[in-house]
Amino acid sequence: MVNNSGPVEGIVAGYTGNSFTVQAVLATLLASAVYNALELIIIIFFMFHHYFNLYFWSLMVTAAFGVIPQSVGLFLKYFELATISIPVTLSTVGWCIMATGHSLVLYSRLHFVLFNKLALRLILFLIIVDAVIFQVPQIVVSYGSIYAEHTAFPTVFNTWESVQITGFFVQEFIISSVFIVQTLKILQLHPERNERKANIMYQLLLLNVVIIRMDISILVLQYTTRYMVQTVLKTFFYALKLKLEIGVLSRLVSLVSPHNENSMSI
Repeated sequence: MVNNSGPVEGIVAGYTGNSFTVQAVLATLLASAVYNALELIIIIFFMFHHYFNLYFWSLMVTAAFGVIPQSVGLFLKYFELATISIPVTLSTVGWCIMATGHSLVLYSRLHFVLFNKLALRLILFLIIVDAVIFQVPQIVVSYGSIYAEHTAFPTVFNTWESVQITGFFVQEFIISSVFIVQTLKILQLHPERNERKANIMYQLLLLNVVIIRMDISILVLQYTTRYMVQTVLKTFFYALKLKLEIGVLSRLVSLVSPHNENSMSI
């Protein structure tokens, strides 16, 4: 059966069960995350006309240096294929880039529908502050849990893991909510495009609902101490969320380009 070890054990140990099904599911989800990240990297090179913008680089860096190292690190750790310092380094660095990188992807998307520079700066400030507040302590307690003996690091790691996942959920929820509100405002400017407007509205809302439901499921797993399942699904979901971003990008550009063609160039 699934090893439901909590974060204290999860950060320092691999999967100790003997279930082939569990091993197959872990390997499949992590391999799928890597595949989706590699596919995304190829897609965005063909999809973007300009490579010197935040949207392109946030997608690229999150996929290449977030999802892939996180997936490889978890695979090495849970299957005990390397000394613990190697997978923990890969997964810790990968998670930091993946979490903040995805928020930057959402922030970059806001430029397509939100033209208030002050609001954009405040959201960017929120992302930077959250990255420092949540991720610096995470790095410290992760390595402390491995190398420090007879300390409170494992207990702190347990608590901080829940705090930072909740914090990043709230952050992504705020950014997604702003995006939805601004998109609806733009849609109302063109009442003559009823069918097209309805289709795009549905796609944008569905995308954000799916993302929020993924994040909620990760929160549930975290607070029920399913650490191994939570980390693997989280990695898979982040890769999937990046793919969903690409799926709606072209429709979003088509929707708002009449209002600000320069800002919509990708």
